[in-house]
Amino acid sequence: MSAFLGPIHFWLYNKIKIQNNIVEEILDFSEEKGLNLRKDLYSEFGDGDLKELDQVIDTSNIHGWLQDQIIKVENKLAISVTQIINKNSDSIKTLKDIFYNNGVKASALNENSSVEEAFKSINDTLLDGMPCDHALGVISQDENEAVWKRYECVHSRFWEAAKGDIAVYYSLRDEFIKGLVEKANLNYEKIDETTSKISRR
Repeated sequence: MSAFLGPIHFWLYNKIKIQNNIVEEILDFSEEKGLNLRKDLYSEFGDGDLKELDQVIDTSNIHGWLQDQIIKVENKLAISVTQIINKNSDSIKTLKDIFYNNGVKASALNENSSVEEAFKSINDTLLDGMPCDHALGVISQDENEAVWKRYECVHSRFWEAAKGDIAVYYSLRDEFIKGLVEKANLNYEKIDETTSKISRR
């Protein structure tokens, strides 16, 4: 079956799995807070057991199948975070820790990693829709810093459906990036609402 799949499909599925791992930790946290979100979310969007891609993908509809997996994990993230924060706004602190720690875990960077490698790692781990969405674009990049811009928000519709705040998503995402580039001794900062930068410390 894997003969029908290309590297880009495995690359995208890995990004889905990284976000799914975050969702699973959030659902564990929700149970600590007395919210039983897992049952309803699993019922509507599937469970958190993402098997190897070549074992589960519909090779007659690779693009559609992957798009469906993105929709499921995006909905689970938006709904779980929104409901937790609605119950206790202070939970944002723990949610940020979950994202930061998952950024650290997902990182293959080290103190010798270049800015270019760090930006590639961000693009390799954060889920920003399908590759054809071209949600992000590099503005400038050299050995000391990389600046990029978000041209399209592919997440807002899920947060609107969950009656959540998309700004919460981006604050959590920022923590993931900070964790991801930590080992490379890089700073991450938001220049404005849609523009971000990593740079040498």
